[in-house]
Amino acid sequence: MKLWEYRIKQYTYNLEAKNIQKRSRQNYEVEEILSDFGKEGYELVNVITEPILDEKYNNNGEFLRTFFLKKERI
Repeated sequence: MKLWEYRIKQYTYNLEAKNIQKRSRQNYEVEEILSDFGKEGYELVNVITEPILDEKYNNNGEFLRTFFLKKERI
């Protein structure tokens, strides 16, 4: 039987036009972190993007991205 080790990483980002540079920098940082996990043997299995809603259930351009990674435990 194979045993698996899992990691979940969450990041927020904003789609407003004034945040393009910040979002680009965050995307680069997330890619670097995911690349480091790949070097450790983790495999990206799924990504979920969800809107962050305010108290009136309106989206203000903020989103939460959840990355699911796994690797076989030795």
